[in-house]
Amino acid sequence: MKSLHDEKDLEILRILQENGRASYSEIAKKLGLSEAAVYTRIQKLMKHGLIKKIQAVVDSEKIGFNLTAIVAVKAQPSKYEYLLKELSEIPEIVEIYDVTGDYYCLLKLRLQNREALAKLLDRIGAMDGVISTDTRIVLRTIKESYSLPI
Repeated sequence: MKSLHDEKDLEILRILQENGRASYSEIAKKLGLSEAAVYTRIQKLMKHGLIKKIQAVVDSEKIGFNLTAIVAVKAQPSKYEYLLKELSEIPEIVEIYDVTGDYYCLLKLRLQNREALAKLLDRIGAMDGVISTDTRIVLRTIKESYSLPI
């Protein structure tokens, strides 16, 4: 693959971040390349992990996931890796961050309502290796972006 600093590759990434459904021909026209060249570049970007996946970003509230919560978890060090695997298998946990500071990890949850949150918090709190949790309910999302400033 050409270096990441190749402007054509970076432009392809910019276009796909804005519109993951952009066609090869649309990208080719914007960049002055052939469709075959765009296809080859995208395949290389995917092969090298610069593009993890292309998927639709669904509006969670419009499909009934009206509550977002952030949960900080304190864990037993000896059980932490096992705990991360267990947490990763819960579909309502949409993001897990291994962090520095007082907590071991931060979880971002998307749920239907407070009752679903209470049940999931009970489940997390009962997991082997969890010492404690600290939960914040998101009142409103000011910015949420999946695009990088390339």
